[in-house]
Amino acid sequence: MMAELVNSGIQPLQNLQVLNHVEQALHGDRKAWATHWIVKGLTALETLAAETAGTFLVGEHPSVADICLVPQLYSARRFGIEVSSFGLLTRVESACNELPAFQNAHADRQSDAVPTR
Repeated sequence: MMAELVNSGIQPLQNLQVLNHVEQALHGDRKAWATHWIVKGLTALETLAAETAGTFLVGEHPSVADICLVPQLYSARRFGIEVSSFGLLTRVESACNELPAFQNAHADRQSDAVPTR
């Protein structure tokens, strides 16, 4: 359920095709659009995770929910969203980021990553 919340309830609303449509066809503010849906989704995820979280979103072992969480928080920051209010989610993210699999999969470590200064 938590993975699907990110996978179908947050991420598709911030992808490039949707943001371009919001901006070009609807003359809307793509950042405001993305921010609205990301914050709404992370708020719901934080509430759901409060019932199941241990070290990770669902207990003591990483799950698909954690695999969805980490890049979603990365994306939230990319849109300038302050994620510190999502204490449980950022705590889980920190636990994930200690694992080699998550370190190797980090967006900034990918071959097509845009270098940061």
